[in-house]
Amino acid sequence: MSPDLVMDTCLLAGSIILKNGGETYRTEETMALIAEAAGMDDVNSSATPTSIILSFRCKGFDHTRMVRTPKRTTNLNKITLVNDVSRRFVGGKINLEQAYRLLCQIDQEKPIYPKWMQHMAAAIASGSFAMLAGGTWFDLLPSALAGLIVNLSLEYWEQFVRMKFFTEFSAALLGGLFALLAVNVFPQLHISIIIIGAMLPLFPGIAITNSLRDLLAGDLVAGVSRGVEAMLTAVSVAVATAIILWVG
Repeated sequence: MSPDLVMDTCLLAGSIILKNGGETYRTEETMALIAEAAGMDDVNSSATPTSIILSFRCKGFDHTRMVRTPKRTTNLNKITLVNDVSRRFVGGKINLEQAYRLLCQIDQEKPIYPKWMQHMAAAIASGSFAMLAGGTWFDLLPSALAGLIVNLSLEYWEQFVRMKFFTEFSAALLGGLFALLAVNVFPQLHISIIIIGAMLPLFPGIAITNSLRDLLAGDLVAGVSRGVEAMLTAVSVAVATAIILWVG
């Protein structure tokens, strides 16, 4: 098999997993399995939340390449599809060319759920969480609207600013300002409950989970990196919330 095609296939599979919310150990394991199944020797893979390095030996020559994954999102469906392709290739059900074409299709696929449905889900989740936190029925709609504003503003700012702290801080601040406005118009509302519900779309649940899994798997650099990323998100939300409560 062509070592260039093997390298392209492995790195594409790894980058899809990493930039869609997968763990670093899963990224490394998938690339290594594909390379070994393709007949490569001395396979070594290394992944961090922002980069992937793969090296192997083919016919006495060493091949090494690195790719960057600066932008990350959450799409667990793509991770599942990549795992399925890698298992089929390792099991001999498809060849390397077919695996590469399938991975290209997976990489170019749009999310299963359209943007409007994701925003509505964020609104419903925010309103429901406000109720679970002890809110009344009067707090349900303002919390849902605040969560919708947070999700919409987060998507908007990400188009222009690559600084994650600033985008999350701005989104949290806008959601908090809406909560403050709602409480000023309707004094019977509870601002703390509305803010709790509004910040739910920003909660770094996957980052925290992956950080713990990477740490338990021995990937200390990746685990600490993801933990710091989750901490920065929490700090941005906390600072925005403190500003709103201080103003209010």
